Amino acid sequence: MIKMNRLSRLLLILFVFLSQHSRAQEMILPLKENQVVKTRSMQRNPTAQKPTGLTLPFFEDFTDNDPYPNQSRWTDKQVYINNTMGRGIISRGVATFDALNEKGVVYYDSVGAFTTIFADSLTSQTFDMSGFQPSDSIYLSFFYQCGGYGFYAKPWDSLTLFFLGSNGLWKEVWSLKGDTAQVGFQQAMIPITDTAYFNDNFRFRWVNLATIGISNSNWNIDYIRMDKNRNRFDTVLHDLAFTADPEFLLNDFTSMPFRHFKTNPANFLASNTIAHLQNNGPNNLAFTVHYDSKDVASGSGLGSSNTNITISPFNTGTATMSVYNAATFNPPNPNDRVVFEQKFNCAAQYPNESLDNDTIIRQQVFDNYFAYDDGTAELSYFLNLAVNAPGATAIEYALYQPDTIRGVAIRFATTLPSQSYKNFSLAVMRDIAFNGGTDQTVYQENFLTPAYIDTINAFYIYNFSQPVIMNPGVFYISIIQPAGGISDSLQIALDANRVGGNHRYFKVGVSWESSQLEGALMVRPMVGAALVLGVKDPKEANIDFQLYPNPAGQYLNIRTEAAISNKARYEIVNAIGRKYREDKLDTQHNIDIRELPAGIYFFRIINDEQFSGVRKFVKY
Repeated sequence: MIKMNRLSRLLLILFVFLSQHSRAQEMILPLKENQVVKTRSMQRNPTAQKPTGLTLPFFEDFTDNDPYPNQSRWTDKQVYINNTMGRGIISRGVATFDALNEKGVVYYDSVGAFTTIFADSLTSQTFDMSGFQPSDSIYLSFFYQCGGYGFYAKPWDSLTLFFLGSNGLWKEVWSLKGDTAQVGFQQAMIPITDTAYFNDNFRFRWVNLATIGISNSNWNIDYIRMDKNRNRFDTVLHDLAFTADPEFLLNDFTSMPFRHFKTNPANFLASNTIAHLQNNGPNNLAFTVHYDSKDVASGSGLGSSNTNITISPFNTGTATMSVYNAATFNPPNPNDRVVFEQKFNCAAQYPNESLDNDTIIRQQVFDNYFAYDDGTAELSYFLNLAVNAPGATAIEYALYQPDTIRGVAIRFATTLPSQSYKNFSLAVMRDIAFNGGTDQTVYQENFLTPAYIDTINAFYIYNFSQPVIMNPGVFYISIIQPAGGISDSLQIALDANRVGGNHRYFKVGVSWESSQLEGALMVRPMVGAALVLGVKDPKEANIDFQLYPNPAGQYLNIRTEAAISNKARYEIVNAIGRKYREDKLDTQHNIDIRELPAGIYFFRIINDEQFSGVRKFVKY
């Protein structure tokens, strides 16, 4: 890892961060984990790909349906293959570089923030170049983008391309520093002319230099080509490709219960379903896009159609289809989960163009929750609370028939240090004091802490202790952060590529404000029948206690009205979230803290039967 002038780097980071990524009290940060990759790392490879020697021409546009690079072409698994991190992508699928390893967690989590490291690599399998020579005019080209929907690489970060020579050493042949400017994909053209590369063990490798903490240094790479008989002007792709995922069938929600949808389908259905394409070639293209829709459970077709569109050279276009039979479909049980599959495809328009990017699929899910997010996160969102001031976030939803709110599914963004000791409350509100409204709390669940589940969606379900029965109408789910520094920087995963109305409000202190940041928070109210067993219920803290003296120098004492179980233990966590001590409570409830370094700590009592809220104390 690379050492830096810490003070100057810190000042510059804070200046860039505050100027680029804050809107009043709303803040965004890069993710410290990737749940898609994390889940994939725990699975066996279902279709192990045997590495083979590569030949010319070589082409890769990352259309494989796997978050890992295809191992028949690449030797490592550190970049993230996806279709959500890139802005204005060239064709479906990009490779994203960040500061997360192949298990989806931060590299070197023991290093401090603002430390710059060599992070992700993307290394090709071996090419036999011994039959070629410089006169064959071989070029490697690729498209690159800094940031995209992720976090921009900072000016001291970089993306670098290396070639492996016959001496076994890697040589830098191209490099680019980070940039906070909003730019689309750019193409790089790299000639291969050095005779040291014309051997039977040639490889190329990209590496990103990333800063841990505030910047996770996202870069996207797409559409890699290497072939002979090229020149520096050979930049035209000659390919028609689907790009971003098709739009959802719904015009606002990304998911909702089917029985609510059926109350007035015309109110929820988008006027059309849309797929996005790009003509990457020099011809004016007039072609046909075919659309199929079906119910996944039964296989029943909902309809199919063709539409003719024209896209001019080097331009984008959309295939717009009518939504067939979604409104008239009836599942066996109105409470069932319903999944519609939308499939778009078109015929190749250029000779020898890629066929993998000529098809794209989107699933429309109806289930027991309301959602604005698409299930993937690109950033994390938090409120910048004032010292000793509370904060709250509220997201607007609506019921369209009487129903029962059973809980809330939330994907919290993991943090370094851990935020598992940050308390918050969940409230169901009929109205908030914004634009003439008044705060009307229907139900509130207290003493909750962030929790995580290692699944692709990574939502943790907070099952309400009491069901909340409500009539149709608007309601809000509010995440309330109490004052006192025990819930600051509570980070929630943000689906950054969901643009448009975010239905989000926040307050830091007194007044509600409308959110100014795009993207959907990954917060989903759960409705209907009782939630499945096996999901942990939040429990009301049933040990009310005080710590004294506070501040304390040698001993802490516990004062409580109720008896504490003789099985109870206590935990002390330091200010950066690491557990300092865990031990059984003695009968005197007296804690020796003489060896604790001076500082701020958090204390709680817990066992199988009882647990407490968190109390903060100062050791002097």
